[in-house]
Amino acid sequence: MSDLNPIRLLVFDVDGVLSEGEAQAIDLDLMAELAAQNRAARRNPALPAITLCTGRPAPYVEVLLQAIDGHLPGIFENGAGLYMPQGYQFLAHPAVADGTDIRAIRERLDATLVQSGKAYFQPGKEYSLTLFATDPSDTAQLAGWTTTALGHLNDGVDLVYSTSCLNILSREIDKGKGIQFLASQTGVQPAEMLGVGDSDVDLPFLKVVGASAAPDNANPAVKAIVHYISPYRTVQGVRDILKHFQVW
Repeated sequence: MSDLNPIRLLVFDVDGVLSEGEAQAIDLDLMAELAAQNRAARRNPALPAITLCTGRPAPYVEVLLQAIDGHLPGIFENGAGLYMPQGYQFLAHPAVADGTDIRAIRERLDATLVQSGKAYFQPGKEYSLTLFATDPSDTAQLAGWTTTALGHLNDGVDLVYSTSCLNILSREIDKGKGIQFLASQTGVQPAEMLGVGDSDVDLPFLKVVGASAAPDNANPAVKAIVHYISPYRTVQGVRDILKHFQVW
């Protein structure tokens, strides 16, 4: 830890880190603990604040930032934009305007995978798509099905798995670029951030932050690159990571 830059901002993925995932209970005790850290950081700027870097849509990020009393922007849709608590704004990443036409991709996947009953979309997204297999045991097949369905439309997107779903992302956007966008709005440089993630979609942001960590449930690719791996999963892993980096 002595070789790392001082940490000014903590950036957490959500599913598989702050929670066990979709439709699982949120640990309200952890939310209260993170909120206390944010309030302390507002009183004392020398303490690191906490924000989010998630594939979830903007309204979900807004709610979770309210739960942790966040005052700094949060990254939604895997880097496609920032929710700004101060002033209540939603800023699309500058690359989104020149990016892939997600509407055409949605229509193709709806006609081939959703209407056939193989998969369904996570609702609420504007700049990216997330597919869940109707039968969770088919999750590993989603990428193959999507590639076949999209044909030439594959040229503009990357297919990246999260813990329980497949993300269809414009090639102009990823969580690493979201971190750079966050830095431009906060003045906190990536080298001054601690990032915590668990799945492939987190790799771009874990590679650019100054310090990185993962809970025990993270996949092997994430564990291979982070500075610290907690022996505990998700919520307990977060608490352990904060103690390891001497935030708590």
